[in-house]
Amino acid sequence: MAPMPVGARIDTAPARRITAGCRAVGASHILATNLADTSGTTSRLPADADCTGIRPPFLHPRRARAAQQLALLGAFTQGTCAAPDFAHGWWTARRASQANGERIQGALGDLFDQVFMILEDYAVDPDLAEPGDLDDAGLRTAVRTAWEACRRR
Repeated sequence: MAPMPVGARIDTAPARRITAGCRAVGASHILATNLADTSGTTSRLPADADCTGIRPPFLHPRRARAAQQLALLGAFTQGTCAAPDFAHGWWTARRASQANGERIQGALGDLFDQVFMILEDYAVDPDLAEPGDLDDAGLRTAVRTAWEACRRR
């Protein structure tokens, strides 16, 4: 899975790049989501379809948990999601993503793995925190640092 920002409508040039990229890696479908929509609604389109002018989500909505994880990352790093809600939402979406057979690779996969490891050092319940565990602010700082590093690649 590789995120590609296209705006509210997919123009001709991005549509061609998307189709060519899918052919190059043998992908059978394109998943599209509006990351401003925190519901995580995602659409699936055959990779060889002409997606010019389409607004995501466009076909039969289905929930791609990787898109939900991206939405959670955005909300958490912008401060609109509390640390415990982020942690619970992340773990739920990650388990569902794996159960759905979603394969996240490359920089995005590395980011998701890094966030998972960061969450290993965070105790949702402060009463259960051990020395060295991240608190809410530490979690936000670590996740924001990982997210910004990924976006600079």
